[in-house]
Amino acid sequence: MTAATLHLRPIPRPVRWTGGVLAVLILALVLFLSLANWNALRPFIARQASAMSGRTIRIDGDLKVHPWSWTPYAEVGGLKIGNPHWANDGLMADIPKATVGVHLLSLFTGHWDLTRLELDHPKIWLFVDSAGRENWRANLGDDQPTKLPLIERFLVDGGQLGFADMPRKLTIGGRVESHEVARGSGGGSFHLDGNGAINARPFDLSITGAPLLNVNAAKPYDFTAAMRAGDTRLNAQGVLPKPFDFGQVQAAMTVSGRNFADLYTLTGLALPDTPPFSLSGDLNRQGPRYTFTKVHGTVGSSDLAGDFQVDRVDGRRTLKADLRSHSLQFSDLGSLVGAPKPGARTPAEQAAASARKAEGRLLPDATLNLAKIRSTDATVRYRADSVKSPGWLPISKASLDLTLDHGVLSMTPLVFSLPQGDVDARIRIDARTDTPKDDVDVRVKNARLENLFRSSANPPIDGTLEARAELHGVGDSVHKAASTANGTFALAVPNGHIRQLLAEALGIDATKALGLLIDKSSKDTGVRCAMADFQADNGVLTARNLVLDTDPVLAKGSGTIDLRDETLNLTLEGKPKAFRLIRIKAPVTLTGHILSPHVGIKAGRAPLQGAEAVGLAVVATPLAAIIPFIDPGLAKNADCAGLLSEAEQKGAPVKPSAAAPLKAPHPHT
Repeated sequence: MTAATLHLRPIPRPVRWTGGVLAVLILALVLFLSLANWNALRPFIARQASAMSGRTIRIDGDLKVHPWSWTPYAEVGGLKIGNPHWANDGLMADIPKATVGVHLLSLFTGHWDLTRLELDHPKIWLFVDSAGRENWRANLGDDQPTKLPLIERFLVDGGQLGFADMPRKLTIGGRVESHEVARGSGGGSFHLDGNGAINARPFDLSITGAPLLNVNAAKPYDFTAAMRAGDTRLNAQGVLPKPFDFGQVQAAMTVSGRNFADLYTLTGLALPDTPPFSLSGDLNRQGPRYTFTKVHGTVGSSDLAGDFQVDRVDGRRTLKADLRSHSLQFSDLGSLVGAPKPGARTPAEQAAASARKAEGRLLPDATLNLAKIRSTDATVRYRADSVKSPGWLPISKASLDLTLDHGVLSMTPLVFSLPQGDVDARIRIDARTDTPKDDVDVRVKNARLENLFRSSANPPIDGTLEARAELHGVGDSVHKAASTANGTFALAVPNGHIRQLLAEALGIDATKALGLLIDKSSKDTGVRCAMADFQADNGVLTARNLVLDTDPVLAKGSGTIDLRDETLNLTLEGKPKAFRLIRIKAPVTLTGHILSPHVGIKAGRAPLQGAEAVGLAVVATPLAAIIPFIDPGLAKNADCAGLLSEAEQKGAPVKPSAAAPLKAPHPHT
């Protein structure tokens, strides 16, 4: 077939009509984009944006669109972004000028890759209300991490940021800037800087990374970050595996500060008070889960290692931690129950410490932060391989299993291992009400009294100590809970030894004790049994039974321990079991503050005895002068089996043994 005879088929009329209509539409679109009055479209665009975002959006300034490019962009003036409909009236953002550009082809792949995002002097107000709702999320219950599109150029000039978190009582105010530093051959860096105040204390943030122009969705984005919030410092070097999906973060991080509890403002976690700390480890975020693993560092004078995991479900944060110390400094535990922290203190803490010292207060009076306790759930396991404790407290190891569940704090158990025996505590604090309810059950099992005198080669007393305290109180501090305590406290020493000088002094046997003192005797005498039983009533412990039965002396006592003002008022009166030529009938007293008790002799018949002696000495022989001191009454052995049985019923886990072996005398006695 030749060209002359070639017959062309006519184009079907429907196809011609369709092509014509499309051509007209494209031409109309081109003319519209080129000639449209974009300012006239502001109300329509704002309504559409409001409907899509669930908040009121206005465009009060000029709207300029530059469509003819593979990277079209728009300039928006007077952009006002309101709060979600569930929040109060007002603005979330007021941006005098915003410039937004997009890769046109990315729209066909379902992505919004931005070529530029420039904000000129924006003012942004973010808040979390009392119900935990965040105003930057339009939908309630939306707890997904923030995910931004790729941005090749991100500039913030003169930004102002305000943030308020009502549950955490947290406020932040400051300035935010971002810019890029260009270098040759495509080099350079991106910088995001912020500074201001967090709860009236200095706050600054600096993030640096590679130039955003080189960001690739298929390649991780490296960054470094440094932050200071009050006394807390944070440094991180990490990567965003998928830029800029902040639901996935990996970083090597170091965090340090004056007090672990200060991290609440940054993390929302109710953490305990501690001395100054510094911890390093690997931070990893996967959606709502954060992990801080391979952690190592120091808290006070103690080392700390382990792993942390934080999840956020339905707005609540849950902490799981498995921690260990190779060497724990016992003094570092004091701040956990409200004792003053070692090291630098704030002016308020210094004033509180001065008042506490002036009052001679032993029991800590720092209060629990109920909002913190109720905001976090936690499961913590802690083990200390060794403990550096004071000489009077021979702790070798420590362990703690803690749970926090919707305002109920439980330590079950808290165990301190001794060289022999241990102290096992079960503590429960119910902070669901404004006045917490406190329950404490502490047991001392198989402890040895001589271990309390580690600095002495020849301890004045030895034996097995068994004890239990079961107390219930109310209050948001240790002191308040103790001041309202009700319950029982019982202890028993089934058998042991005591320095004979001390036993005779309880007598009070003037001749025997004086002779032992002159000889500097360290001779021991047997302790048949010792028992103390106190009833606690509204912070006052009253002795129901107080007995020390030794071979030479039986001593019985009475009195009270007042936890409200931390004072003692105890009396112990001994009676010899054999004839003593000279004996002063004056009970030994223990009075004053718990921290500085005064040991004395109660004025009773002793002054009268002295007067009688002086009078008789005038008219009689010298022998008559000692007659008033003679007390031929003999005390019988205490019913140790009965006392120990009673102690066991009161809670002390003892098993009396009449045939318990006695310790051999010291070689030099």
